[in-house]
Amino acid sequence: MSVTSISSAKDIGDIVSALRKRQGIRQADMAGMIGASHVLLRDIERGKETVNIGKVLLLLEELGIRVLLDVPEA
Repeated sequence: MSVTSISSAKDIGDIVSALRKRQGIRQADMAGMIGASHVLLRDIERGKETVNIGKVLLLLEELGIRVLLDVPEA
């Protein structure tokens, strides 16, 4: 497992794109796997900041990416 710090939507898009390609999955096929359009997947991979967070989380899960939040104590 690799831990990566994320500071922008573009960071997420770059990771998603690289991992999807490494797994040999086409954009249209990946979009179908999460019930989204290829346009949405393209927008996520380009780092568009207004995409649906629920679809992003579903996409990350489908790619096997686990999301952890480092929440500060009060």
